[in-house]
Amino acid sequence: MKTLPLVSVVIPVYNAEKFISKCLEHLVHQTYDNLEIIVVDDGSKDGTVDVCAKYAKSDKRVHIIRQKNGGPSVALNAGLDAARGQWVHFHDHDDFVNLDFFEKMMNVAVLTDADILCGEVNQPEYNFPRFEHVEILVSLKDKILKTGANKLNPAWRYVYKKSFLDKIGLKYEPDVFGAQDVFFTKPAIVLAHTVATVPGAIYNVVNTPTALGKSHKLLKDKNDNDSVRAVYQKYDKFLMEHGAFELMNMPEQPYKVSELRVFNMVVAKRAMFYNKTRYYLFGINIGTRKLAI
Repeated sequence: MKTLPLVSVVIPVYNAEKFISKCLEHLVHQTYDNLEIIVVDDGSKDGTVDVCAKYAKSDKRVHIIRQKNGGPSVALNAGLDAARGQWVHFHDHDDFVNLDFFEKMMNVAVLTDADILCGEVNQPEYNFPRFEHVEILVSLKDKILKTGANKLNPAWRYVYKKSFLDKIGLKYEPDVFGAQDVFFTKPAIVLAHTVATVPGAIYNVVNTPTALGKSHKLLKDKNDNDSVRAVYQKYDKFLMEHGAFELMNMPEQPYKVSELRVFNMVVAKRAMFYNKTRYYLFGINIGTRKLAI
């Protein structure tokens, strides 16, 4: 019998004591059990690690990485570096997936051998696409528009082939603290040879208010703005070189990738999309920090 592919689930956490249990419960009880669950603790100051340690003790698939508070991108990269699976999924600590999420994903993975698998999202206040059937998307236009990648595009919608990510050398941008998924998911969609849609593989977004930590050393002075501006310029150039700039900035897109104002918009208008202030901030209070435009 052919061995089922191993899926690495990366969960960056910061002060997630109140929410992480439901997330982990829905992972350890998946109908697809060939998982490794990597919890990256980004310097939590509550009982997050203790809660996760109980799961790690009872389920050998759960692993904990601890690091100093470095922000979401650093935590996500640490999890990606540690991942041993053929497939990788990034997961928010207070959301949960349906119990058959990975079974449905891996059925399509085996069927299509796509570079990226795109599931469905349950978040009523935002109109994520639904899929009637499995479809293999090849053209740039289909990959972007049929998945809705031209909109705000969180990483947790997808399961990525690890060899594909390794081949293109894709990592999260460590200098970005407000929209890091933009600079991961969009290049991934553009560079993927194929993207497969997965009907019924549902990721559930839970709108929970999580207290923001205080600003720390990563929020510095104007040099940070210069670094972030350089990231935006780099990705604008990337999209233009690959003929994707106009598609990624279709009318449905609520901001142009080049606009630094997206940072303030993401924080100020959470209800439009995530409505979950904790997702990007990880103890970094960027809500009151305006970027120089």
